[in-house]
Amino acid sequence: MPKYKIQLKQGKRTLVAYGEFKSVASVLAFYQRISTLKVTEILKIEYEDETIPPIDDFNYRSQFKGMIKNNTNRMTKQVVLNNIKMSISENDIYQACKEHMEINALNVDSIFSVLFKK
Repeated sequence: MPKYKIQLKQGKRTLVAYGEFKSVASVLAFYQRISTLKVTEILKIEYEDETIPPIDDFNYRSQFKGMIKNNTNRMTKQVVLNNIKMSISENDIYQACKEHMEINALNVDSIFSVLFKK
């Protein structure tokens, strides 16, 4: 059975719930039937790793902020990355963004760094 992450809102409160449901329609039907909270977002969990995360040895660069751009439609989007491996350079980040990311289903043509915290 698929697992879902469900965002629920009421007033100024936002809650996140997780559950296994038969379908997105089942998630909506379930919460509409039992809760006054409004379902605002449903995400299907495609990957989950339950193993122990690595210890926090602070052996990383804390943050990278950059802008990725597509020249065809001149769209830009901000990219924020945390806990960057010490062996990774800005060029490595640029290449990974160009290789793995998209902007509105179009390739990333360029990227520029705004902040690279050490």
